Amino acid sequence: MGTTNNQRHASAPGAARWCTAAVAALWCLCATVAVAQPVGTGFTGPYGISGILVEGNKQTKEKIILRELTFQEGDTLPVAELYERLDRSRQNLLNLGLFNTALLLPTFLGPHEVFITITINERWYWWPQPMIQIADPNFNTWWLTKDLRRINYGLELNRFNMRGRNETLSALVQLGYSRRFGLRYRVPSFDRAQRWGAQVEGGYGEQDEITIGTVANKRILLRTPAENIVHQWKAGAAITFRRTHDIRHAWSFMWHDVSVRDTAVVRNPEYLAAGAGHVGFLSMGYSAILDRRDSRAFPLQGTFLKMELVQQGIGPGQPGVTNLLGTAQHSWKAGLRWSVGGSLRGKLSQGSGDHYFLQEGLGYGNHLRGYEYYVIDGQQWFLGKANILFAIVRPRSYRLETIPWEPFRTLHLAVYLNAFSDHGFVRDEVHGAENFLANAWQHSYGLGLDLVTSYDQVLRIEWAVNRLAETGFYLNFTQPF
Repeated sequence: MGTTNNQRHASAPGAARWCTAAVAALWCLCATVAVAQPVGTGFTGPYGISGILVEGNKQTKEKIILRELTFQEGDTLPVAELYERLDRSRQNLLNLGLFNTALLLPTFLGPHEVFITITINERWYWWPQPMIQIADPNFNTWWLTKDLRRINYGLELNRFNMRGRNETLSALVQLGYSRRFGLRYRVPSFDRAQRWGAQVEGGYGEQDEITIGTVANKRILLRTPAENIVHQWKAGAAITFRRTHDIRHAWSFMWHDVSVRDTAVVRNPEYLAAGAGHVGFLSMGYSAILDRRDSRAFPLQGTFLKMELVQQGIGPGQPGVTNLLGTAQHSWKAGLRWSVGGSLRGKLSQGSGDHYFLQEGLGYGNHLRGYEYYVIDGQQWFLGKANILFAIVRPRSYRLETIPWEPFRTLHLAVYLNAFSDHGFVRDEVHGAENFLANAWQHSYGLGLDLVTSYDQVLRIEWAVNRLAETGFYLNFTQPF
């Protein structure tokens, strides 16, 4: 949950929850694995589903679980389709982010009748998460200086699965390099059919340093130590619609109020708007998502498509920036240990060249691997990524009864060797002459080691070489796509 409108002024993802994940990995070294084996029946089907039993849901409402199933009581399915739907339903349940494990076990009552038992293990839903974040685009950039003044600290309190309905309440208090305060409440469904949802949020942010531009693809920072150089307020809401399991729509509305000191206006008159030190504007957005991945945290198989249209500023005196963003990602399983994946992502922007605050190229939330030390600003960009993964340790869940808290007794661990190649292009019609990586194709390739562990935590250690023949080791805390 953030309060800034542009990621060039936001903190890079931290690793606060990695304390829990690291402890979990150590426990895994001495764990034993219990694997349930299917029992043959000799029946050939098709099978009518005579009943569904849900177990282990101490907090989660049963209707939240049943909503994720691709079958219901009374359906009749061929045996092959039955197992496909059981597996997809299990993936849907895990992708809620509410459960450590989900087991769907069919019990065959006769030649044409089956009973389904669903056993879930719930996660810990209270996360008073101490925050230690770096204020640079990524960890690798911060490590060049190791400047402790560029650290954010605070507390983010998340209450997941409120009322057992998968609702989320988040509160943020952040101090240090930048100060941010925010509150958000998300309701994934409020109607009987569990299709319509909503979210409301608001926040305030301030800091005494901003990125005023880029030269030679390095950020130019402007700082006013005695007082804050930027203040930001925002408040808004969103409506979501989920007609099927895999397709989601969202409509968002957000009011922004941003002001900067005269120093920023002098250095970059187009920072907010032509010669302006203050702007207030309404942004409206629409997004459509098709998500058929086996795992949202670290996909090995499936498809993800997203289209987003955002209008920042509506009416006289407002910026008037239109952004169209698209993402297409697909992964294929090629055996028990191999997975091949690729993604295409791009952005078209109209009007952002006159409002630097609303312009974002590559190097912040999206970047080419091997270019972690660079920022490629621009109005339009394209990014393609390709991965080949080999599972050194295949995904496994470990049950450790010696851990005193039930939500932490089930631990997940997977380790992958990763070969990758990235390609990208940024078009900068305003300052392209000052940044040699803009308006030219860029590419990189390398090898990495990816660790995926409990509570969707990902750690990537990568070696990469870019088009400039620069090599280096890089550390990241998100999935590669």
